[in-house]
Amino acid sequence: MVSSTISLAPFFSLSPSASQSQPPSPFAFRRGLFLVCHAFSQSESQADKPNSWRQLHWKEKRPRRKANAISDQEVVHQFDQLLAAKNLYQINQYLKDHAKTSNNSYPTVFSLFTRLTQAEGIGPDEYTYAILMDCCARMNQVNLMFGFLGRFLKEGHSANNAMIFSPILKGLCWEKRTGEAATIVLYKMAKLGCIPGIVSYNIIINGLCKNDEIDKAMDFVDVMMSKGHEPNVVTYNTLIDGLCKKGEIDKALDFVDVMISKGHGPNVVTYSTLIDGLCKEGEIDKAMDIVDVMISKGYDPDVITYSILINGLCKEGEIDKAMDIVDVMISRGHDPDVVTYSTLIDGLCKEGEIDKARNFVDVMISKGLEPDVVTYSTLIDGLCKKGEIDKAMDIVDVMISRGHDPDVVTYNTLIDGLCKKGETDKARDFVDVMISKGLEPNVVTYSTLIDGLCKKGETDNARDFVDVMISKGLEPNVVTYNILIDGLCKKGEIQKAIDIVDVMITKGHEPDVVTYSTLIDGLCKKGEIEKAMDFLDVMISKGLEPDVVTYNTLIDGLCKKGETDKARDFVDVMISKGLEPDVVTHNTLIDGLCKKGQTEQAFNFLDVMISKGCDPDVITYNTLITGLCKNGEIDKALDFVDVMISKGHEPNVVTYSTLIDGLCKKGEIKRALNFLDVMISKGHEPDVVTYGTLIDGLCEKGEITKAKELFYEMISKGVDPDAVI
Repeated sequence: MVSSTISLAPFFSLSPSASQSQPPSPFAFRRGLFLVCHAFSQSESQADKPNSWRQLHWKEKRPRRKANAISDQEVVHQFDQLLAAKNLYQINQYLKDHAKTSNNSYPTVFSLFTRLTQAEGIGPDEYTYAILMDCCARMNQVNLMFGFLGRFLKEGHSANNAMIFSPILKGLCWEKRTGEAATIVLYKMAKLGCIPGIVSYNIIINGLCKNDEIDKAMDFVDVMMSKGHEPNVVTYNTLIDGLCKKGEIDKALDFVDVMISKGHGPNVVTYSTLIDGLCKEGEIDKAMDIVDVMISKGYDPDVITYSILINGLCKEGEIDKAMDIVDVMISRGHDPDVVTYSTLIDGLCKEGEIDKARNFVDVMISKGLEPDVVTYSTLIDGLCKKGEIDKAMDIVDVMISRGHDPDVVTYNTLIDGLCKKGETDKARDFVDVMISKGLEPNVVTYSTLIDGLCKKGETDNARDFVDVMISKGLEPNVVTYNILIDGLCKKGEIQKAIDIVDVMITKGHEPDVVTYSTLIDGLCKKGEIEKAMDFLDVMISKGLEPDVVTYNTLIDGLCKKGETDKARDFVDVMISKGLEPDVVTHNTLIDGLCKKGQTEQAFNFLDVMISKGCDPDVITYNTLITGLCKNGEIDKALDFVDVMISKGHEPNVVTYSTLIDGLCKKGEIKRALNFLDVMISKGHEPDVVTYGTLIDGLCEKGEITKAKELFYEMISKGVDPDAVI
């Protein structure tokens, strides 16, 4: 974005209440144009990049640039040749094409416009001005657009073509100034001799939908119809897209019916939009049904449609089905593009299938498709998540060798991988490498590093990096503060964490559910339940609803203090708030009851759990088995193991170790040793706790020789004895 310090007064006012000012003098106009172009060129090199590579890919945030870009001198030379030929159509086409080559090309377009205005026997027309104003819109310089419109009118051009207003409407909508844009369509265009058409109305409707103002968009359709304009396919597609993005798929499907009833058949865009909406909701089967309907109506899904479907399947972990869609796509004459392959590679990486993902890169290249920064960053991310940092570095080398420079997202991925391995020093080195390559670390970079330091307990160093971040002109966000608060709470430094919350608020960042839940967890772990309850009250008073995690934290804290009755009351509070207790909630309470020796109540709560449709897991069964064993009820514990198996849960090391411990405590060493054999036969290797329990039991019985044999067996299996043994 252009620096907010550049401020140019509107050259031409279109607001209903403002009086129209005179267009600027040519000098003032050129001066303003120079300032904006300079600010834009400066800001482009420091533009914030998206926080995830996938966002960067799908939203096309990377600068547009042609591979065969020519020098500025050659551009001027070619343009001068067109000026000499006095062919305005070709001049306009040249300006339009050059504007598309790169975001950085806009200042050059303005410079060429100046050459056109200074040429003899030829001058700009409405199409020229529309091109320039479109560049202004993409630079987020709405005021400059008004300046061009003022100059356009001063030169005597008629504003009766709605095309001249389209860039202004788009620019205002992109800046979320849809109210102003609507005012221009409804009032100002007509005053300047231009009757708005369907295109103008559709721009506003699109702007409202993009700003998540669907209801206002619907209202504007009514206004449009009252002015004699019937919605067209673009109108309906825009509304359907807005509804899908809000997750209101049923309403979107209803609009398809309305669309058809009005004589407008859905097209490829309509169907692709619906398919995308359904895929985002995880409704893959319904998305497939839409594809079938689409084909039955004579519309052939294109590369975009197939890529959407493949992306949806990959997000659901259905990689094999995604591969099948690729085969269908190819069989119908559509070659997968870089986006399609990158999507598959991302899906494979998320499933941990890195080798297969790398093979797909080779397939891409063999098909004549060049993997881009997104493709390589995906592989790097997959390898980093597996902890294979060295291999990730190798991919960076390959990437660079093929002419693709790593960007901020790539470096952030590597820094995250190193931090997750605890290699924060190397991560810090990579920040220096980034800077040396002319890339500015962003909020994500610093937040990642701060998280890595906090996880190592280096909260002082983490706080230093917050200061570094601020000194670089980057404002920590809620996520950054939450990371630091979590790190301090895990170290038991609750007061320091509370101080950070105060700093956070003074900086204009309101604590969220995560902030308060983190503080509540820290206080509960320190046994300060009353203070935790106070923060719960503060949280609710701020209009924040505690979630299941928050309540589970409090229930755990109460159970650890033996206050199981209060904990059960909190389960009732959860339910009254419309929150469904999960398996963690039930397990926590069952554990609390078992630790108090109240196994009968724990089993009653198990029945409640099952009646609520919450299936017990291995932890549930192990908790109850532990409770029975501690109460000396070994036979009941053994019977419960059979129940556990009948429900499809295999006993694990914890189960067997608990039973062995219980049997040893009852002096039933022989049965305990039999369970050791069963445990091993089931593929579970005893750990030092299991061996220690048995050795201790044998020693208690005076069977020292057997204890020694078991000790040597433990050593032979590579299990290191602890201090107790």
